[in-house]
Amino acid sequence: MTAPFTLAPDLLWLDGRFQHGKAVRVDADGRIAAVVDDPAGGVRLPGRALLPGFVNAHSHAFQRLIRGRTQRRADGEGDTENFWSWREAMYSAALGLTPEDVFDVARWCFIEMMRTGITAVGEFHYLHHQADGRPYADPNELAHRVIAAAESVGLRIALLNVCYVTGGIGHDLGKDQRRFGAASPDAFLDRTRALREHVEASALATVGVAPHSIRAVPRDWLPELDGFAADHDLPLHIHVSEQPAEVDACVAEYGLRPVELLAEDGILGGRLTAIHATHLSDAEVEILGQSGASVCACPTTERDLGDGFLRGRDLLEAGVRVCLGTDSHTSLDFLEEMRLVEYNERLRRRARVVIAGEDGRGGLSVAPPLLEMATAAGARSLGLPAGDIAPGLHADLIAVDLEHPSLLGASADTLGAALTLSATPDVVRDVWVGGVPRLEDRRHPLEEEAAGAFARVATRL
Repeated sequence: MTAPFTLAPDLLWLDGRFQHGKAVRVDADGRIAAVVDDPAGGVRLPGRALLPGFVNAHSHAFQRLIRGRTQRRADGEGDTENFWSWREAMYSAALGLTPEDVFDVARWCFIEMMRTGITAVGEFHYLHHQADGRPYADPNELAHRVIAAAESVGLRIALLNVCYVTGGIGHDLGKDQRRFGAASPDAFLDRTRALREHVEASALATVGVAPHSIRAVPRDWLPELDGFAADHDLPLHIHVSEQPAEVDACVAEYGLRPVELLAEDGILGGRLTAIHATHLSDAEVEILGQSGASVCACPTTERDLGDGFLRGRDLLEAGVRVCLGTDSHTSLDFLEEMRLVEYNERLRRRARVVIAGEDGRGGLSVAPPLLEMATAAGARSLGLPAGDIAPGLHADLIAVDLEHPSLLGASADTLGAALTLSATPDVVRDVWVGGVPRLEDRRHPLEEEAAGAFARVATRL
């Protein structure tokens, strides 16, 4: 199938609900040309519903390698396993990867993402140097490998180039962090400029700026990184308040909580996405809402690491755009990322249908806000013209199987809730990125090759 063409599903997600009798026309440039009444002669998609592809706003692809490797503790240690001990295992894995390994691990991770309906990813990339800490001859060697992996799969990627300087506020990088470091703001921004030049001709890749966190980037570096992002209209992503210890260290050093510091230094704004933002004060929630910034929740990772719960409803009511990420890929199921935002709120509030939007029938449903987080909010966070079915946007689309066991019995009115709260990821049957079929009948053409290469890396390490 080559563009232009028209996709005619049984149901189309449009204006916050599933509708009959609509089709999507895709132009020769891989953009959406129009939404039209279901035409004769279009490409029929019987038994399928069509949605915008999911946008994964936060990923560390190399961490897919440690799935299952950190789920144990020594007998007699008590409840000592937490984010910080997990981090040491992650560092160990990072030290063992060659450039070829980085490609193979990322490629499999990206295929696994696509199988769950993800069509674009924000790759928060901080694995920069050789295993001994020396730069490669091309300082962006590993970033190029990650971009090449995404392009080979057909996944859209925003490479979020991470600046990582300190091992904690005022502390040098640890010996296990030697592959991450930036020597100076100028050196980091030179690498970022070179990356932007590298992707100029790419149909799938863009670049953003990512100071890792307040604990990992000196405060006086942040305005320069923010200024560069503003000058070039790039997304700016930063880990914020993931752990109480991070908040406590920020208060001890600067007398401010992390969001307060970003606001005081003029870093907050519409380009910024605060990753996790799990431990926020009421005042910080309001500050984020007033700033126009986004928050990226990664619920399956936050659950795995025992980080805590997103203040999802509070943030949405304050006007914050909430998007989603898979972070460490403990599991890759973007529907699970959506539903945990709602289900965690139910557990916290002991109520049901907590995060809800208008359902087009005079009531409220969980589906509109959850799918908004998974699509348009993520696209906004990454600066991508995607995440919705509207003229001019990338034709990044997914088709879900209406005959799948987990969706049987769903009507147009109940399908959104059934999909976001009850379906398994294999409901995703077909994927198009830029109008090009990438996954057909749940199969990617590189799947067997990529799985074998990933398994060889995992077995060796």
